[in-house]
Amino acid sequence: MISFPEMMFYAEEEGLLPSRTGRLNAVIKEVKAYPADTMPEDEYERVLNKYGFSFSTLTIDDIKYINAHF
Repeated sequence: MISFPEMMFYAEEEGLLPSRTGRLNAVIKEVKAYPADTMPEDEYERVLNKYGFSFSTLTIDDIKYINAHF
């Protein structure tokens, strides 16, 4: 049986929690699922907005985190 903290860790990694990291993971998951090799900027902005972000609200650490997963 997994512990509650472990379950929360997995949920955050899957982008299921509304924490900042969870929402970033949801963005990453959706961008990776995009059917083309590249995503248009307006589509990427739409994904960011869906999870409460925009280009102007992403920190440098957020951008590094997203880039590290590709």
